[in-house]
Amino acid sequence: QWYQRRVRALSSFQHYYITNNLRMALIGRLGQQLCKRLTPLTTARNISFNLNEQQSEILESTRKFALEEVVPVAAHYDETGEYPWEVLHKAWDLGIMNTTIPEEYGGLGLSLLEACIVQEEIGYGCTGIATALGGNSLAESPVIIGGSHELKKKYLGRMTEEPLVAAYGVTEPSAGSDVASTRTNSRKVGDEYVINGSKMWITNCGHANWFFVFTRSDPDPKAPAGKAFTAFVVDADAPGVTVGRKEWNMGQRASDTRGVTFDDVVVPAANIVGEAGGGFKVAMKCFDKTRPTVGAMSLGLARRALDEATKYSLERKTMGKPIYKHQAIHFMLAEM
Repeated sequence: QWYQRRVRALSSFQHYYITNNLRMALIGRLGQQLCKRLTPLTTARNISFNLNEQQSEILESTRKFALEEVVPVAAHYDETGEYPWEVLHKAWDLGIMNTTIPEEYGGLGLSLLEACIVQEEIGYGCTGIATALGGNSLAESPVIIGGSHELKKKYLGRMTEEPLVAAYGVTEPSAGSDVASTRTNSRKVGDEYVINGSKMWITNCGHANWFFVFTRSDPDPKAPAGKAFTAFVVDADAPGVTVGRKEWNMGQRASDTRGVTFDDVVVPAANIVGEAGGGFKVAMKCFDKTRPTVGAMSLGLARRALDEATKYSLERKTMGKPIYKHQAIHFMLAEM
């Protein structure tokens, strides 16, 4: 009986093995035939995901900068909450700050992909420093998108002449991603506008040279969002601008985060970004341009976390061997 069961089991295994091999061979043949048919259609549509020469140079120089200038000081800035001016000055000298400002206004005019390369590498070193550095691009984006030539020349130009920082003032205590709930208001008085209200959790707020400020210009709550908001560039030293205390964040403490109040701040009409009433469209387009860089920075952080975890697993020992040899650690690293 044992012998008969063995024969039946072996026969079943052979049947499965032969059937499976035939199935895989058939799939392979069909795949080859399909590839032959598709080749003429796809030859002209090949897409390369490799970086070009300029992008590779940006990657190499930024990675070198992150490893040599950011990683060694990241813990210090995170523990003390000091603003990383020294690092930002070096980044400005290297040309990896204000990366998307057009060449016409003194910038490099890098693409969104190239900006993402920079943010990923700086994010690997420290996301707090990356946020401080990237905050400039966030504030500059709406001016690039909707500002007049004169406005771009005045405010973007100064960012390329010396290491300055700017701030993007949209978030409020009751209006974060829901920008349509903004309460900070602006009203036209002659050829000028008067702004009143407050913003909260604004990056680079305490060190900004100027703010991009999003306001409600139509008091009618039923007014469509596309016509109810107006955006401005406001100088940080304008009368009525008051910067609050530094917030002690759970992390990324190298990034300066504060509230700012606007009390009867007078702004010339020339400082409108886009058109009067068209601020909502400008803000939305700005998010489209800048959110990918936040994702890239987060990817840099994830890479760093994996590298640090792997390094620790090689150093830490339990039960007489490095913990990376334990299967549970294998699973954790694989999931990362």
